[in-house]
Amino acid sequence: MHWHRISKKKNQVPGMSIAVIDQNKIHFYNLGWADPVKKTPTSNQTIYTIGSFTKTFTAALAARAMIEKRLNLNTPITHYFSELRQNPHLKSITLYELLTHTSGLPFDFKPRPTHYAGLIQDLQQYQPSKAPGSEYYYSNAGIGLIGYVLQNSYHQNYQTLLSNKILAPLQMHSTYLQVPASQEKYLSRGHDPQNNSVTYNKNLETWFAAASLKSNITDLAKYLFAQINTDTLRDKNLRKTFLCVHQTRVCFADHLSCEQLAWQAHHLSVLKKAIGDTYFITFDKDGFPTFSSKKIIKNNTLANKPIFIDKTGSGYGMSSYMAYIPAQKTGVVILTNKFLGDERIKLGRDILQTF
Repeated sequence: MHWHRISKKKNQVPGMSIAVIDQNKIHFYNLGWADPVKKTPTSNQTIYTIGSFTKTFTAALAARAMIEKRLNLNTPITHYFSELRQNPHLKSITLYELLTHTSGLPFDFKPRPTHYAGLIQDLQQYQPSKAPGSEYYYSNAGIGLIGYVLQNSYHQNYQTLLSNKILAPLQMHSTYLQVPASQEKYLSRGHDPQNNSVTYNKNLETWFAAASLKSNITDLAKYLFAQINTDTLRDKNLRKTFLCVHQTRVCFADHLSCEQLAWQAHHLSVLKKAIGDTYFITFDKDGFPTFSSKKIIKNNTLANKPIFIDKTGSGYGMSSYMAYIPAQKTGVVILTNKFLGDERIKLGRDILQTF
């Protein structure tokens, strides 16, 4: 395996947890410190902020809501938010476009709204620069809206909904929006690119469905294993959910990658190509990220071709990556307590190529 290469890089990673899935087997590896200050080693119980992995859970909830006939993903968002009907620019944006990052909404608003009312106020005044469905542009704001739609559709808060629909069926016991006091001893300490400690902050309300979950390697291995081995799931609706999530929705003009619901599929040849984080571009002096748009096409350019599927995540000085090759039933989850760019992607893809 190749996971030792990260710790040998110039900017050393304090700690990391890895799960490697080989068909029906899961192998765990923990390296370094969960908290270098306290000299707490990483373990299968170490809890990391998983950032945008959260989007895949939200997408799964939305897919399940569609299967359970609670939502129609082709419905305009103004159907669910009467406060937004006064903005004519939003009337044609659908839930489907929010979930595939093709809505035309920004990554977030600047300054970032810290509560629901602020998000709605920003949306009431927003004018997309591109027509919905015409381009891909990564959006926390869009997935954030899906969280509110789900809560209103089921009349349950996000954590309860997540627990009932996904976590409990998969026996995932350590995935939270807010880590219980009894589990805080397992929290990892995040680090910026210069290895400075990053202070853990409470969730911003607008981000809860986009980037606010925390979890450990044990839970996330179960989560990825279920998507690799959907035929083993006893919960029929959950099986249908993951199959729905991983359908190709729109493809990029490079003919090498396509968007699913919050995940991306790539031609298997991309594993060997030079790495460029799909989403990350740069951060300004205030720490606000800038992303680039991508041209999309409607044809499924990956139909009947060998693929792998992946997702990145980051937040509070932590970075993560998960990926799998459906045809081989192999996969990898990487959790680190340092903010990284391409390194964790390179590591994950290297591991996938060892099978």
